[in-house]
Amino acid sequence: KKFHEQLKLAQGRGRLASEAFFSQCEAHVEDGRRLLWLLRSVTCKGFRGIGYKVVDLYEQVFDLLTSLLTELHFFEVKLDEYAPISPLSRISEARYYFTV
Repeated sequence: KKFHEQLKLAQGRGRLASEAFFSQCEAHVEDGRRLLWLLRSVTCKGFRGIGYKVVDLYEQVFDLLTSLLTELHFFEVKLDEYAPISPLSRISEARYYFTV
């Protein structure tokens, strides 16, 4: 809902405001990709410590990944829907971060 409200505001201000809005969305997706990369590198190295602390850290990372991937996918779909200048094939690499 907030996305659509912000988009309408930007569209009401004109083409430059709309372009700036989509640039911010794309930057948000890029930030999300960087976070995914950081989380992947952390989990690849593993956690050290007492069992329950390690389990807690993995649960926190999993929760963060779930939230992050959901938001990232939302923005990818919206960018592809409203601003096809950024094709989904270019911005959706985050979905494949598990592959090396």
